[in-house]
Amino acid sequence: MSELVNILIIEPSYLVREGLKTLLTQTGLAFRVEETAVINGSFQKLVEKHQPRLVFINTLLLHSHWHGNRNKAPFQKLQIIGLTWSDVPEGVLSHCDFVLDITSSKAILMHHFVHFITKLGLINDEKGSESISERESDVLRLVALGYTNNEISERLFISVHTVMTHRKNITRKLGIKTVAGLTVYSILNKLVESGELKGRASASIE
Repeated sequence: MSELVNILIIEPSYLVREGLKTLLTQTGLAFRVEETAVINGSFQKLVEKHQPRLVFINTLLLHSHWHGNRNKAPFQKLQIIGLTWSDVPEGVLSHCDFVLDITSSKAILMHHFVHFITKLGLINDEKGSESISERESDVLRLVALGYTNNEISERLFISVHTVMTHRKNITRKLGIKTVAGLTVYSILNKLVESGELKGRASASIE
């Protein structure tokens, strides 16, 4: 079972805060979240109050409210993810462990989420109790890339009914019910590469 992770989101935009929580949920991460639109006082005092493991913070707020030393408590075990939509303010990069461009596509954002959450060992990337078959892996890969049941049927030369059966078996074996969750699993288990997700995301826009 995944560790329950304390997360603090510091971001003025309600939509961005809700989007972050939605993406975090779809990674399968077990977390408790606190959120605020402003910083009253210093960033350090806010961290001391909530004691988060991860902080997602608007880089403009971080730039104007940073007071602390990354080599001292409470920052030693803290991972800071800066949220930006343009150039990062000078001096902010040294405070961040990762910078997330909130204008990126969902596929790219999910890839980044999986990267730093997995790197920290906060989610379990092991397979379920039952391993999926080679054909189920083929279906899962195409599901992760965003193909419909009909498209998967045509590509693998199997019936739509068979595709649906494979998908039910995959969901049962892995215990993952959402396409986003299956995409995360596929990335973790190297069934798809981030470049493929980017390409598919671009194609769907065009």
